[in-house]
Amino acid sequence: MTLTTGESDAPHAGGDAPALPRHDKLAFYDAFTDRVREMCANPGTQQALRMGLGRTMDEMPSRTHAALLRHGLIPERTSSVNKRAYYAVAALIAFRPRAERRADAAARQDAAARPETDDRNPDDSDTFAAADEPQARVGQRKSVWGSSFGESLAGLTARRDRPAAVADSTATVPSLQQDKISGVEQRLHLLVRQDIDGVHRMLPPLVRQLGSAGLAVDYGRLLYDLVRWPHRRDDVALRWLEDYYRTLRRAERPA
Repeated sequence: MTLTTGESDAPHAGGDAPALPRHDKLAFYDAFTDRVREMCANPGTQQALRMGLGRTMDEMPSRTHAALLRHGLIPERTSSVNKRAYYAVAALIAFRPRAERRADAAARQDAAARPETDDRNPDDSDTFAAADEPQARVGQRKSVWGSSFGESLAGLTARRDRPAAVADSTATVPSLQQDKISGVEQRLHLLVRQDIDGVHRMLPPLVRQLGSAGLAVDYGRLLYDLVRWPHRRDDVALRWLEDYYRTLRRAERPA
């Protein structure tokens, strides 16, 4: 089976319900992350998954393997590189602050049931079709493709740049043209230049920052992008950068 990729339009992160149905190509990854969220309700399982944080497959604890393999969550015929993406995202979900995990559990209970997931394995082939990844039109809000990691980081930048005192109703996020490059922006620039090992090394502290700021990560979309990273890094990196700056521009617009 060939995994084709695509990307066009808006945000679905954490417990927020998507404005439009998710793209079919995200369904498999969403099902995985939803199942991991459910498993994290068990403290022992949550701890076992968290133990895999930042580790390579050779370093993975037996308890982490057991937590995922016992339930058949890792697709068969998946390469070691792609397996690492599943383990990494499971660990990141388990790594979330307790308050975020509780809020997510409550949101999932209230969320409408998702359509049935296609249980075909999207990782059976290492072939990725670039033609299936149309670029979003300028100014087009994302929807079916969820929220990329770049969009999540833009939320963190906008929140940090917003003046602490908002007494003045005209206060806005500082202009991209005037503001110096932020620390979050610098880390994004470094992140998109990384090989797969570097990405896995940099993600945990960034995800933790987002969680501490009350900003959710779209883990299904993140898993989708991590699986593609070894083969399509430039495409994924460009998408994260585009989403980051597009989101900041929207934040600058007057209400």
